[in-house]
Amino acid sequence: MIFDNQKLRLKFQESDSIKRNFSQAGQDLFVLSILDGKRDGVFLDLGCHEPIYINNTYLLESSFGWKGLSIDIDESVFKLFVFRKTKTLCADCTKLDWDWVLETLGTAKVDYLSLDLEPPEVTLECLRTIPFERIEFSVITFEHDAYRAKETVRIPSRKLLESKGYIWVCSNVKIKDLEFEDWYCNPKFVDEKRMALISSQNENWENIIFD
Repeated sequence: MIFDNQKLRLKFQESDSIKRNFSQAGQDLFVLSILDGKRDGVFLDLGCHEPIYINNTYLLESSFGWKGLSIDIDESVFKLFVFRKTKTLCADCTKLDWDWVLETLGTAKVDYLSLDLEPPEVTLECLRTIPFERIEFSVITFEHDAYRAKETVRIPSRKLLESKGYIWVCSNVKIKDLEFEDWYCNPKFVDEKRMALISSQNENWENIIFD
């Protein structure tokens, strides 16, 4: 679709300055919408893949001053990260040294966690390794790929994240009518009114982000 920032459902600070986004399904715009254009935030991108193309954190870093850590098991993608300021690690995201992750991030309060590994069962496995008692997130996008994994990932991931206090704001986000992600917020850090304004179920991502 043609990008039109004037049609954003939930306008945020400096949204008029954005010329395009980079996420596959508007995850970057969701984060900015829900956090009202937060500047200088911190992200953790697990399963980051390429640094710009369908990347969930490039817009945050390049236009809003965010910093963070990008991790992927595919060593070849990091040759392209010379264009990015983010710290990188080639590793199996299910076997991370969380002491190192926390030290590298420099904080236990992270604004955005992107979880997108392959296959979706590995994304769930990674989720189960996160020490939520030591690290908190404001926003999480979790790819469950229910269109192919059915309930094997969606149900247990929801139970786990709900048990940690996270709320589904947009559930069963779709690409071309295929249910593939849930988008969560931590009510401790996210404005309740903004969550309500963008809340959705079973919607294609364009209809969530744009009017």
